[in-house]
Amino acid sequence: MATSPAPKTAKKQISADVRRERLVAAALRVMKREGIAAASTRAICAEADMPHGAFHYCFRSKKELYVALLSADVNVTLDAVWPSVMPSGDTAEAIRALLRAYWAIVEADPETQLVLSELIDLALRDPELSELPAWEHRAYHDKIVSHLERFLEEARLDLTVDIEVVAEMIISAIGGVVASWLSHRDSAVAVEALDNFAALFAALTRPQAV
Repeated sequence: MATSPAPKTAKKQISADVRRERLVAAALRVMKREGIAAASTRAICAEADMPHGAFHYCFRSKKELYVALLSADVNVTLDAVWPSVMPSGDTAEAIRALLRAYWAIVEADPETQLVLSELIDLALRDPELSELPAWEHRAYHDKIVSHLERFLEEARLDLTVDIEVVAEMIISAIGGVVASWLSHRDSAVAVEALDNFAALFAALTRPQAV
């Protein structure tokens, strides 16, 4: 008696959001391993184990992919380190803990920092991507302002200068330390610089008036 063939198992459908996340992760892996120039849409899809058509199903262009890469860095990095901040107690110590937590993420994956730096450099030289650096900077700036506002409220502190200026100072400090470290790779020097920046930023706060 002939047996019936086993029914085929239906493939599980993957949502567009999950596909995008996998493609972004695959793009970053390719860029870290071989450089941005090697990250063709075909190479990215192969890395993600997806058909080539999946890229254009998820992204209208490589520009959208670059935006997703930069956006993921802004959101994941800052949100990941925020729990390290303890508003009660010494202000300088709280800011130092925040900067050190951020630094731990940078130090653990310098290749990602190189890729993001190269992406910004590429965008600055490409007319079609020229607005990306300003967009990334504004997104980072706004995220820092949001976290600063929460910190000040929870710690019952005011700033002696405009919060927008302080956010810009933090971006410049972090960016400068990371850029220098990528050149010299002396982590002790980088951490000492961040600790001193923490003291400077803390000096810009004062207790809220009762």
